[in-house]
Amino acid sequence: MKRCTRCVLPETYPGITFDSDGVCSLCRQAENRSALPSYEKLRVRLSELLEDCKSVKHRYDALVAFSGGKDSTFLIHTLKEKYGLSLLACTFDNGYMSEASFRNMRTVLNAMNVDHLIVKPRADMMNKIFLGSSEPGTYPPHLTGFGSGICISCIRMVTTMSLRVAIEKGIPLVMLGNSPGQLIQSENEIIFQDNKIPYELRKNLFRPLADRLGDEVYDYVMLSKEEYRTRPFPYTVNAFPLIGYDERNIYETISSLGWVRPEDVDPNSSNCRLNSLGIVKHLEHYGFHPYDYEMSLLVQQGIITREEALRRVEDPAETTLILSEEVEKSLMSS
Repeated sequence: MKRCTRCVLPETYPGITFDSDGVCSLCRQAENRSALPSYEKLRVRLSELLEDCKSVKHRYDALVAFSGGKDSTFLIHTLKEKYGLSLLACTFDNGYMSEASFRNMRTVLNAMNVDHLIVKPRADMMNKIFLGSSEPGTYPPHLTGFGSGICISCIRMVTTMSLRVAIEKGIPLVMLGNSPGQLIQSENEIIFQDNKIPYELRKNLFRPLADRLGDEVYDYVMLSKEEYRTRPFPYTVNAFPLIGYDERNIYETISSLGWVRPEDVDPNSSNCRLNSLGIVKHLEHYGFHPYDYEMSLLVQQGIITREEALRRVEDPAETTLILSEEVEKSLMSS
């Protein structure tokens, strides 16, 4: 397969073109695109939000969506040690987390003295949603260009669960540990309030999934109208574009807390076995890896090398395929 000579985007990626040097159109566009001009404004806004949280007597200043993976682990460490926030770590247990990730959670949260809440929805509903999300056409192309249908649904459930807990407990901030490569680099993805999107517009996004599985799906992927009317409504923050992202520093820091990389996950995950099935299904349906775009951005930003990005998406050990077969068998049998 032909891939960009500078990043890793393949010829099968939607809308991609290559110049005579083999450099893809997204890399050429990146040459003429600086960081969002509003980044400094957003950093000031983040500082204001954090100071507001600390100035009011909340039991928790922020809720962190905590997967036990490298990014959310480092985010908790940074928010506690650098910014002095009182945190609640909140984990969405999708039923396919690596057991090693739970050991990592216990180890690092004990080391940092952070409260922890685990939310585990009923397994039959989770499995239905994941199987339904693995089918083509569940989500529009503007989303499937950046991730698998399974991951889109799971991330949406993580966000919904986090907001629901934050509303119940009066927590003003929900912090997400998405890497810069997982964002489309829009200002509206960095600091926002989730209730600003019209309810029916959001519902339309999940209608194909609900048509397959029933309206109960909506309770898992979005809040109710009453919950969206909560005032004040929590802010959601994707912090890494503002606080910085350095993989080497992340691994060094969390390793010092006792974090150990799980061995039973694919090269693109540090906590979840389900991710492997999302990758395989996405490749089958769309012809490109759901992490191609993310890896491309991480290479463009100098966060990882092109060689490392290729290792993750090409997976020469076929770990992803082996794991996906195990996960799919588990989903189908329950």
